[in-house]
Amino acid sequence: MSESQGSFFNQQLSNALDTLIASNPFLVQMRALMRQLQDEREHLPVLLPLLLILFIVVYRRERAQIERLRRFSL
Repeated sequence: MSESQGSFFNQQLSNALDTLIASNPFLVQMRALMRQLQDEREHLPVLLPLLLILFIVVYRRERAQIERLRRFSL
């Protein structure tokens, strides 16, 4: 495959993927997230533990609220 054919194929593939992604809002969000993660790759060793801690804190708080609501409704 020559250089022009390869770049044409890559452009066509990119266009097809863009069309597929644009038709599904979830894929648009995931693509944006992946691009942001690529931009933050050098900060991931710090960000991932912080995100994990944030997830745990929020999960426990929401879980406690659900348990309070369950006890109140019984």
